[in-house]
Amino acid sequence: MANMVEKYAADREAGQRKIERTVSTDMMSVEEEKRTTLSLSLTVSDKKALKMMALQRDMTIAAIIHEWLQERIQEVDE
Repeated sequence: MANMVEKYAADREAGQRKIERTVSTDMMSVEEEKRTTLSLSLTVSDKKALKMMALQRDMTIAAIIHEWLQERIQEVDE
């Protein structure tokens, strides 16, 4: 049981470090644009999928959503 808890804590800490690195990098590369909070209701599986995508791509969920929106905006503009 202790090994499971230790592994979970280590995984969570590693994930947090990735998030912090990503946020620092994203904030430097993104134009200084005012941000706002959006409350979004998702299915549990969609949230898990977003979290996994974010971890695999070393990005935040907000960055993934921002990237997706930029792609959709470009499609509309074309």
